[in-house]
Amino acid sequence: MYELRIEGRTRLAQAFDRVMGHAEVASCSIETPLSQIRFVAEPKAGDALVERIYQEGGLSWCARYDLS
Repeated sequence: MYELRIEGRTRLAQAFDRVMGHAEVASCSIETPLSQIRFVAEPKAGDALVERIYQEGGLSWCARYDLS
C-alpha cells in the first residue's frame, strides 16, 4: 500500500486521476482535507507510479507498506 501527500489541490486531483487510471492499481482512495492519496499496487508498478507523480511535482511525502 502506498500513501502519498500532495501539495496543491490541482496536483492532488492530477495525481488521483493518474492513480485511478493505472491498470495495475487494485484500490485507491483520496482524503482531500489531508491532501492524501492511498492506493494498493504491486511494488514494481507502484514504485513507477510514485516516481511519475514525483516528476510531475507536488509530492511532499510518500510511504510504502507491505500488505503480505
